[in-house]
Amino acid sequence: MPGELDLATLGVALSLVTLSMTLLLTLAAWHAGSDQGLRHWALGNCALMLGLLLNVSQEHIHHSLSVVLANGLMTLGIGVTWLGIRAFKGISQPQTGPILAAVTVMLLLWVFRFHIDNLPARMGIASIVLASMSLLCARELLIKAEQPLRTGYWLTGGIALFCGIGLTLRAIASMTNLVPASAMNNSPLQSATLLSAMVAQIGLASGFILMTHYRTTMALHRLSERDALTDTLNRRSLQAQAQQILGKASEQRLPVTLIMVDADHFKRINDEFGHQTGDAVLCHLVSRVRQHLRNNDLLGRFGGEEFILILPGLDTDSAQQVAERIRIGLCSQPWLTQETPVRLSVSLGVACSEHHGYQFDTLLGAADAALYQAKSLGRNRVELARPPGDNRKEQMALRLLSQFRHNLDV
Repeated sequence: MPGELDLATLGVALSLVTLSMTLLLTLAAWHAGSDQGLRHWALGNCALMLGLLLNVSQEHIHHSLSVVLANGLMTLGIGVTWLGIRAFKGISQPQTGPILAAVTVMLLLWVFRFHIDNLPARMGIASIVLASMSLLCARELLIKAEQPLRTGYWLTGGIALFCGIGLTLRAIASMTNLVPASAMNNSPLQSATLLSAMVAQIGLASGFILMTHYRTTMALHRLSERDALTDTLNRRSLQAQAQQILGKASEQRLPVTLIMVDADHFKRINDEFGHQTGDAVLCHLVSRVRQHLRNNDLLGRFGGEEFILILPGLDTDSAQQVAERIRIGLCSQPWLTQETPVRLSVSLGVACSEHHGYQFDTLLGAADAALYQAKSLGRNRVELARPPGDNRKEQMALRLLSQFRHNLDV
């Protein structure tokens, strides 16, 4: 039974568990490099470990160390852990908060030990401050987040919430004399507290590592489906997501429009200004295009300076207006360098499911033929794909010429 367990042994075991979790987090932080959060968690666990070691040694060392400094270190440790959570989320870390909390709790404990010797007050103060810091950690983590990261957040936040509630109950019990403070230092309740703290330490460290693992997995998944330069969907991911949208739209009989966008005379920009400027111009193009898209629209890089837009719910006329706004927006805002502005225009081909069905390859071919038509008519214009059967020989010739152009990569 917990009450029959030796408290000193439990204290040493808790310290060893905390040491193990500190080493684990330190190793994870070492290999994570600049990954935000892990270093804070390793440092916070180290302060927590030192505080626990001092606290379980009250019979052997002075109370200024085992009570005052110990609780200050534990408060600082949880506070630094809270900073680590905020760093992991990429938000501000108010460094002075945990320091002020630690200094405040040490001052109060000093007063209620060496000036007014009041054990219930000391236990209540320490428990309330530690509970507050734990609840702050829980508040940062129990939020809406993208899966699978939400699982890591809620697991870790749930453990922090459990710690906060337990410490709050401990504070209430000591300050209301529901359980005499002198008895709490040597009772089944104290044994249960130490065992719970041990489980919480393992759970929190595991949760932090799980959070880091999930974020790394999400980053790798994002890299696998995004273009590294422009942060648009790559060709494979664009096709997969477009087919899903087309399938749903086909079931609901809603229109979907595909727009192919191609930068005019892009080779000249690379030759005249260099490839670094060319890359910057492509990013500028993407930024301007995104200003005219909705949240459910897709934008992907098809290859080189060609991009594809998938606009669910828009018919030919509405999509043509969007394409025209994109064209005008890019013409009116050149990319500005330190020396001279780089003017950019685009040609666009528009194909809608109204005329070409819900097959991605069919829409792509129709938009590509319309794009070639725009190029052949002088560039910097929007052309609509012709309905199937409308001058089939001319359509076939345009598609063959377009395919030839792609093969030559010009």
